[in-house]
Amino acid sequence: TTDLNPREMALALAKEIRAEQDDQDHDLAGYGASAISDLMAAAFKDPIVAPKMLRISFTVGGGKKVRQKYGDDMPKYCRDALRAIGFEEDRGACAVMECAGMYKYQHNTDTDLKAIHVFPRIDTAAAAAQAAAGEEEEDDEIKIGGMKLDELPPAHLCTIVSIETFGRLVAAQCPSFSQKRALLKAMKEMSAQFASFEERMTNMQALTPEEDELYNSAQNLPEKLSDLEKQLEGMIGGGHLTRAEMDNMIRDFSEKVLQVEEAITKAMEAGKPVTKMEAARKQLEEKIDHLKTAKPVVHRRKNDREILTLRKQLKELEKIESSKGMLPLEEIKKLNQKPVIIARLAELEEEGKGWFDDAIPEKDRVIQAPPAEKKAAASAGG
Repeated sequence: TTDLNPREMALALAKEIRAEQDDQDHDLAGYGASAISDLMAAAFKDPIVAPKMLRISFTVGGGKKVRQKYGDDMPKYCRDALRAIGFEEDRGACAVMECAGMYKYQHNTDTDLKAIHVFPRIDTAAAAAQAAAGEEEEDDEIKIGGMKLDELPPAHLCTIVSIETFGRLVAAQCPSFSQKRALLKAMKEMSAQFASFEERMTNMQALTPEEDELYNSAQNLPEKLSDLEKQLEGMIGGGHLTRAEMDNMIRDFSEKVLQVEEAITKAMEAGKPVTKMEAARKQLEEKIDHLKTAKPVVHRRKNDREILTLRKQLKELEKIESSKGMLPLEEIKKLNQKPVIIARLAELEEEGKGWFDDAIPEKDRVIQAPPAEKKAAASAGG
């Protein structure tokens, strides 16, 4: 849930602070003594793993325009919390390793804001070990066509995996018709690239090491293309397209009908047979008629309800931010949840993405409110 209590909010910010590797600025408006104590302990009691000294700054007060957001005692709360975990105040402290475990208070007269700057204890040895381990892992990682497995474009990956894994990947990463269609296009381009490899080899022209590795890693590409085409045909025939996808396919099929009719006209003028072309036109027209009467589907993801709730909360917070005049403390506390809401929203939206997300029609990107959950029926006699 995003309705965090002060302690949860403090711990979430502490986690964010410890994950960053650069200097940071945070606003403590709305934080009380207890939340500040929790924040400082969780963020700075243990050394932060980083390659260099960091400056973590907290806005804790200011002039008349912002004074009501903080309270006069906030600098004291921060000092007390930092002293409790062994930090010392030093007015000359700065972002160098010699100042680890220090903090300083500063009133910026240009911005009329007051801040506590913390220079945490840093574990550079652990950071170096992590970096070295990452480099070793990178050196040992399997590469195909000069790329790591997690860097391979979807079509590359689908080309080299087994037919069984291919099926699972398509189901998980390309749930919609538009995504499957985009994957098919990319894999056909891959197939054409392989054909060019074969032509070069036939002409005694060497492939590059990356091309050779990719070519020799491929598995069952024709079967995968055929399977994907069958899936798309099945989705059209089975009514698994959204309204936007249906409109797109009707337009595409209509253009193909015009192309076939043009080819039929030219063939007839040349005295050539047109039976196959007329059959193709009829098949396209039948598909168009089917799509015009088919019922569209609406794709819903498991996180849609929470995403809509978070977007609504953000709109409410934006209204609070744009309001003029002094804000009640309760609304200031709500504003402090905005970074958490934004982070959670980004996480959910990223989870919902698959391959070829940009191929999804714009109309299908608008998340519609899921049907209201039905309340459990009252038990008999209840």
